[in-house]
Amino acid sequence: MLVRYLYKDFLQGRTILTNMGSINSFKNMPLSIESVLDLDEENKQLQNVTIGIDELTVYVDCRVSGAKKNRAFSYFILQSRKRNVNVYYTTQDLNMIDLRVRQHTHIIINCNFIYDNDGDIVEDWRNYTVIDFRQPMHPKTMRFDLNIAQYFKVYDTNEIIRPIE
Repeated sequence: MLVRYLYKDFLQGRTILTNMGSINSFKNMPLSIESVLDLDEENKQLQNVTIGIDELTVYVDCRVSGAKKNRAFSYFILQSRKRNVNVYYTTQDLNMIDLRVRQHTHIIINCNFIYDNDGDIVEDWRNYTVIDFRQPMHPKTMRFDLNIAQYFKVYDTNEIIRPIE
């Protein structure tokens, strides 16, 4: 789903920065997580762009919430609107990322397997629940099934994301 949103922004003319080195079906540039953590206001690379981060937990794990990199990333998220930056990310468990980042996440997409009547996973299909908190008093929820096989050729789903040293 992350790649789908990145692609939609790409089609709207936005520059795409991502830590996913394996996207090959549309133009994108490598994202330096270190540049996100650098709060230099003059960092022009991080203005008017879309950022896609796979496995955000690798960078802002809740177990080190007081760490300098967690604070820096949450400050970046807080000011992303002022920079005209869309930030999309994935995580295996939302509770594993820093609380401040979770509090400023406006749209959450949960992905679940679909099972047939025998209890077997239906290959290539997933059920998605989208919760939109952009109007906190009136969140919107949408559910749908999607054939994800069309995205398998777009990027390597087994790519290992390395933490910063």
